[in-house]
Amino acid sequence: MSTLEQARQQYVKALSLTSSAIQDPNLAKKDSTILAILLLDLYEKITNKEPKFEGAWAAHLSGALTLVNLRGDQQFNDPSSLRMLMRLSTNLLISCVASDRVVSAELIALRSNIAAHFPDRGDPKWRESDLVIEFASLRQDIKDGVLPDDEALSSLMDLDTKFLSLSCDVPPAWQYETVQVAERSAHHYELYHHVYPAEHIAQMWNTLRLTRLSLNELICLHCLEGKEPIKRDSKDFATYEYATRTILEMTSSICASVPTYLGHHSEPSNLSAMNTDSTKIISADDTRVLSIGQPNINHRLPCYRLIFPLYVAAQSTAAPRSLKPWVIRQLQFMADIHATENAATVARILETGEKKSLWQVYTMLGSYAFVC
Repeated sequence: MSTLEQARQQYVKALSLTSSAIQDPNLAKKDSTILAILLLDLYEKITNKEPKFEGAWAAHLSGALTLVNLRGDQQFNDPSSLRMLMRLSTNLLISCVASDRVVSAELIALRSNIAAHFPDRGDPKWRESDLVIEFASLRQDIKDGVLPDDEALSSLMDLDTKFLSLSCDVPPAWQYETVQVAERSAHHYELYHHVYPAEHIAQMWNTLRLTRLSLNELICLHCLEGKEPIKRDSKDFATYEYATRTILEMTSSICASVPTYLGHHSEPSNLSAMNTDSTKIISADDTRVLSIGQPNINHRLPCYRLIFPLYVAAQSTAAPRSLKPWVIRQLQFMADIHATENAATVARILETGEKKSLWQVYTMLGSYAFVC
């Protein structure tokens, strides 16, 4: 019996037990019941590769939200329950974004209650998720034709400014170092890479980057849609140029997160011109970064989390022609070193030019399971 078949058997058992618990007025309100539902939801997201907010993709989270509404306000006073509810709100948000659905009023209300009791309201990941909600809602309004073109473009620009403000206002503990190198290794797209205090911080930054990248792709489309070639002295041309520069900046920064987790073999640069508060030149005796030259088994999950941002970067319409082949090589390296089958699959998608939306690839990867 395969692992997947065994998992399906255990899923069916767990589903039956959880259904019984929901029928019990006391058990239905326990944290353990909601946690069980979150695990059932996790199983569905990993095994069901179609991002459709219907059937089991929606049922578990909708059921958990119903139970939360039965539990009363006291649940927000317990730290353990609060962390669980934050996890639920994140799962709901991801499902809405991945399935191109409107963020529900119930989710907004849940997050409002969490925020009222959240000990660190300045947490960058929480602030980032608030902006992702704005992005999902704005994207839906644009799709439904609710906003006139000019208002849609203005709203997209305003939201991008909010993401930019967040990136300039993260606490020191969430900031990263930029390390200049003299020569590119196989895993350097440019002559620098980023070093993060922790992997979940790298993930937060790459989520911000891929969201800004998608946002600015929409800005470019609105500048070009149904129009003659843009005149260089027009406002639309300036906006288009800004969006293109932002896309290039986001793709470059996503690529700069690769060497830390895939390894690099280049010598440190002796240049000092870039030695600012946010940029560090490695010295020859600094082994903290140079020691990652060999593949590290502990980097397997961080590498997996790089697959989706790299795919988004490679598929960008404004990306340099050299980027896609470089991304393919990184994915093939992951597949060879870490036996990551999905890295090879995404590399083939890029090589063949197969038409897959970003969120099709996201769900194919089971990326839902790897969000902190």
